[in-house]
Amino acid sequence: MDLTIQHFIALAPLLITSLTVVVVMLAIAWRRNHSQTFLLSVAGLNLALLSIYPALKVAPLVVTPLLHIDNFACLYMAIILASTLACVTMAHAYLGDGKVGYPGNREELYLLILLAAAGGLMLVSAQHLAGLFIGLELLSVPVYGLVAYAFFNKRSLEGGIKYMVLSAAGSAFLLFGMALLYAEA
Repeated sequence: MDLTIQHFIALAPLLITSLTVVVVMLAIAWRRNHSQTFLLSVAGLNLALLSIYPALKVAPLVVTPLLHIDNFACLYMAIILASTLACVTMAHAYLGDGKVGYPGNREELYLLILLAAAGGLMLVSAQHLAGLFIGLELLSVPVYGLVAYAFFNKRSLEGGIKYMVLSAAGSAFLLFGMALLYAEA
């Protein structure tokens, strides 16, 4: 299957969000700066949100056997990106500066939120059960870290571990059900 410019336009929200994850990761590795990480996250999310309009013009389009971009996928991508933008903005206010606010490393929270958003974008555009499972896992694995992010609180770590165990059991049942569906087909 040949990828054309229409395929890249349709995939632009997912590609820009994934590129934002990589840029934020490199920015954290290069220099820890809470404001810089926040601005990179907001800029990437705004670009991804703006790229939905051109994606609507080429929709509906089957990009790969796993991904199908249509009007509903674009609508839900816009909802996910707008709510992620709101979460990042509120997280910046919650974490505060170095003197007041969150006492630990603050930059990784943005990375986890962006990874969960990328998983949500993959999930809403999935056309195949394998794409659905990949999107669901990409959405849920960063949420383990988000639940346990307040490491100084014992209950937060406990909640993260409990969520991981429960999610692993749920994923195993889902994968088993998918295997049974493929066995029947």
